[in-house]
Amino acid sequence: MNTRQTAALKLRRDIKGIDRKVPVLNRRKSRYVYLDNAASTPPLQTVLNQMDEFWNWYSGVHRGTGYKSLISSKIYDDSHAIIARFVGADLERDTVVLVKNTTDAINKLSFRLPLQPQDIVAVTAMEHHSNELPWRARAQVRYIQVDENGLLVPDHLEQLFRQYPSRIKLVAVCGASNVTGHINDVHRLARIAHSHDCPILVDGAQLIPHRRFDMKPHSHGDHIDFLAFSGHKIFAPFGAGVLIGPRSTFAAGVPDYQGGGTVKLVTSNRNWWAEPPDEDEA
Repeated sequence: MNTRQTAALKLRRDIKGIDRKVPVLNRRKSRYVYLDNAASTPPLQTVLNQMDEFWNWYSGVHRGTGYKSLISSKIYDDSHAIIARFVGADLERDTVVLVKNTTDAINKLSFRLPLQPQDIVAVTAMEHHSNELPWRARAQVRYIQVDENGLLVPDHLEQLFRQYPSRIKLVAVCGASNVTGHINDVHRLARIAHSHDCPILVDGAQLIPHRRFDMKPHSHGDHIDFLAFSGHKIFAPFGAGVLIGPRSTFAAGVPDYQGGGTVKLVTSNRNWWAEPPDEDEA
């Protein structure tokens, strides 16, 4: 058995419920074969063990000065840096916003960007509707073509920029299709977008679980400006998602959810918003 096979076997043994039997049509029970990983991965026992250990120290995050609160806050804050390093984000210039899932992340970004009704967001015909409907509600949508095999045609993005000069304010593409599994060359698309001073969002929900990913430095032409993905597709704790982008984007304007930890100070006629990412983590 080679190293890869050994690692795969170790991972398989760590999957919770891997040997669970379920009833089938003949009323007998058979071992369940899980084929829904694109929707949500089953939990790992090691992850559940870490969560069980954390519950002993669970307390309000940024809500108190007690010992458990300080520990919970430290773990929560450190997780942002761990996630940033995991995808090559810039810890100085970017911010990591913890959200519910990828859908929540993309919707949050749609409210954060100063889009106008006449603006255009370029998406692809292979997008999950979570990376299309939020943009329809805020701007106009144009589609980057796919070929007869369902593969993206990057050169068509260049054509769209020429067809709609100065109107495309964002390119929003999936890193990998949740239907075909096709992996897009998002860094090539980023290069095209940046040549027209346009940022790019990568929906990494299906890509991050399977490939090492690097957002690349801000000075790099292939830099990914915004990245969204879900924890529940990569064996992480449930109900967690990530939105990463330039700190300046989240420091401008007001958050879509207001109250709680989003604000530092409130008076009868004024309030002061918290710094990113707290401002967007109600």
